[in-house]
Amino acid sequence: MKPNYGTYRSSKREMTVWGVGLRFTLISLACLALALVAHYVWYPRFAIQGVPYAVLVAAGVLLMAAGIPIWISGSKAVDRAFEEGRLATQGVYALCRHPIYGNAIFFTIPGILLFFRSWLLLLVPVAMYVTFRVLIREEEEYLRRRFGEAYLAYERAVNAAFPRVWKLVEAFFYPLPTGPVVENVYAVRDGDVNFFLYTDGSDAIAVDAGYPGQALKGQQGERSSLPVSPDEVTHVFLTHADHDHVGKLDWFENAQVYLGAGEERMVDGTTARMVGVYHSPKIDRPYTLVAGGDVVEVGAIQVRVIATPGHTPGSISLLVDDRVLFTGDTLVLQNGLVHTFYRLFNMDTAAQRDSIRRLAELEEVALLCTAHTGCTGEYARAVKHWREG
Repeated sequence: MKPNYGTYRSSKREMTVWGVGLRFTLISLACLALALVAHYVWYPRFAIQGVPYAVLVAAGVLLMAAGIPIWISGSKAVDRAFEEGRLATQGVYALCRHPIYGNAIFFTIPGILLFFRSWLLLLVPVAMYVTFRVLIREEEEYLRRRFGEAYLAYERAVNAAFPRVWKLVEAFFYPLPTGPVVENVYAVRDGDVNFFLYTDGSDAIAVDAGYPGQALKGQQGERSSLPVSPDEVTHVFLTHADHDHVGKLDWFENAQVYLGAGEERMVDGTTARMVGVYHSPKIDRPYTLVAGGDVVEVGAIQVRVIATPGHTPGSISLLVDDRVLFTGDTLVLQNGLVHTFYRLFNMDTAAQRDSIRRLAELEEVALLCTAHTGCTGEYARAVKHWREG
């Protein structure tokens, strides 16, 4: 059924501008004003003693530095979710259900208030949390009605406002479980990464090769869990040479290995992966270099190579049979939309943006598969903002 965008925009306006958001802000500001007046009228009764001011300032800066990215990311994600009529559950929304409120209560506001060196002002976030718990019931009731069991399951799994920092990895790396994705495509989960098998019943290829070691990281299964024997895989295509993508090459003893031409300097030690400290692992077997535009035929399977530098200089994406796009770490999927891979791990995020824009021009993609954030069959929707931007 086609979403009623007007209804979603109206609901957003009611909950944030005229409803919960505005009331939360006004009550919080009133509490802050009262606390400030009391602090200065009775100064220095509530002043924090015995803690160097430099320590308070440093703590405040750290809290704000943690909170501001949460606020920006949460705001963008929820705006897009409302426009699409979808539930945001990934990225910062996997840390808590209401990251914008949570950021204000636990990070940004306490960070600012530490500069005032007042015990009384530090009670303001407590008042904000109580206000949040009372007012948020309206918003959550709307979400339960709108999304049903999907939101109830999300509510059971994720805190309302306090971020589950111990789940940080799971919030940003959520590969598919081992198993079939669609016909011909099989995902293998190895810890926080997927590698993929593609088979048409006659021939089989692999895209990437997971972490080093025989057992699948974090799982019970080993080679027996695969839909085809590793010996039947004749070609392994590496999207890049990071250790979580090349680790199980020894599984595929009979396969020819393919690597992006720009990636050779990563595996021969010429270029460091991270600021001269870490280098990509060497590939101790013959491999064939491929460049953007190359087409490799494996029986009836056709693999088109697309150069997508950014994560690493030689990162490539692979369009198989003109319908399945494997992107490695060129991008991530969050709440169904394509974003650049996490900046901390990219060697050139600006180049990666250009790569994604080129990928967004593809028209016939039926399935997009990423290495760390799952797959989507709604490619046009996932890249729409890249086509329009």
